[in-house]
Amino acid sequence: MNKLYIIGFGPGEENQVTECAEQALSVSERLLCLKRSAGFGDDLRRWNLPELLEELKANTAPATTALLVSGDCGFYSIAKTVVRDYSQLYDIELIPGISSIQYFSARLKVAYDDAKIVSLHGRSGNIVAQVAYQKKLFALTGGQNSVRHICQELFKHGLGNVLVSVGERLSYAQERITKGSAAELSAHDFDELSVVYIENPKAKDPYLPLKDSDFLRNDVPMTKEEVRWVSLAKLGVCPGDTVYDIGAGTGSVSVELARAASEGCVYAIESKAEACALAQANLKRHGAFNLRVIKGLAPEALADLPAPDKAFIGGSSGRFDQIVETVLEKNPAARIVANAVTLQTLHEAMECFAKNCMTEIEAVCLNVARSKKAGGYDMMVAQNPVYIISALGCGADFPPPPDDEA
Repeated sequence: MNKLYIIGFGPGEENQVTECAEQALSVSERLLCLKRSAGFGDDLRRWNLPELLEELKANTAPATTALLVSGDCGFYSIAKTVVRDYSQLYDIELIPGISSIQYFSARLKVAYDDAKIVSLHGRSGNIVAQVAYQKKLFALTGGQNSVRHICQELFKHGLGNVLVSVGERLSYAQERITKGSAAELSAHDFDELSVVYIENPKAKDPYLPLKDSDFLRNDVPMTKEEVRWVSLAKLGVCPGDTVYDIGAGTGSVSVELARAASEGCVYAIESKAEACALAQANLKRHGAFNLRVIKGLAPEALADLPAPDKAFIGGSSGRFDQIVETVLEKNPAARIVANAVTLQTLHEAMECFAKNCMTEIEAVCLNVARSKKAGGYDMMVAQNPVYIISALGCGADFPPPPDDEA
């Protein structure tokens, strides 16, 4: 079986290559490298990813091959795909290098052991959500997710004051490090393959529970905290989910959903102007910058929104069936949770879920009593019961996302 070294050669300059990597290179009879890899000799042929994978698959090379990968072979690298798909063809050995994050954190004199690390190079990603709930974040940029675009998105969604450091051409003689607020840097262009470090001292902890008293309310109806918590548990929101909150009211559920979808996005749909203003105020109050308040009536207001993974229906304005059908049209595998305070609405929800061939249909009646002072005693005062109805769409899941390195 032929030998294949996958060598992380660091940020790009050859003086960043480890001695172990140099030893492997010295015994390799063929060098392969991706086009997007920087540095390591201008005369080295650089391959497109599909061509390089086909070349490896042919396995017609001499006995020893070295595949050079920028940075570290264990950090958002093609190495993952090669090990997965070609281990039956090659005796593969991985030789780690210095990642751009390691190098940049050292240049900034900032530890990265407590930072969130993401790659936005050639990938979709909600940087606003990432920054909203992280005090420290490192990100690899590239493609549509340029530094300028990232800063513009942060500024657009209320995070223009976060501190951004940009590293370009790291380890080269032309290395440049620029610092400023997201607002200040949103008008500047930087190298496509840059590294950014973002500090948000006001980031909120998405795991801290929120009580009713934490929200601005006025006279707008609000889903009580115990009902919110059980409803969220039934929805099973994942960090990267896209979520609808239909009939958002004060936005209390929306904010909780945004925290649960701390790497995704929540759309709060509300038809009343006063409630929209409250939801927007609660968004800022709790740093839920991955929350978008949409003034409008569902299902029409859902037309231009991305397909949801989960949907919460707190109020339907008599359009429950149409809302459920629209959600399932966008994603046949969406999970939907609805709240009801009347038997008629409970019946309507159960019938609608069954009619749309949804699975895992379940209704829970939540009865909550809270303590209240009565002289020198504490007595329990019952709240109105609330029905929490949940179901899962029966359609096929979306195709899996591409590999990190694709």
